Amino acid sequence: MEKVLHRLEYGHGKMSDMDLLVDVSKKIEGNTICPLGDAAAWPVASAIRHFRDEFEWHVTNPIEATTRNYGLAHYADPLPKVETKVA
Repeated sequence: MEKVLHRLEYGHGKMSDMDLLVDVSKKIEGNTICPLGDAAAWPVASAIRHFRDEFEWHVTNPIEATTRNYGLAHYADPLPKVETKVA
């Protein structure tokens, strides 16, 4: 799932990748002993269910998807230090 998501994000995805991700998440969900399997599958299936058009946009606009700044780049910057005075 991680490799397919990476492929979609970086402009190498196909339309069939979204269906593949949903299919894989359905096969994982409820079929593992480890609860981490369900925990990994649910967010992917939910994201595709609610934002499929955005996944499709990444497939149809691969160059723009890899070069466009969505305005969130500043979240990766370190937070400024805040000094606190102890009384």
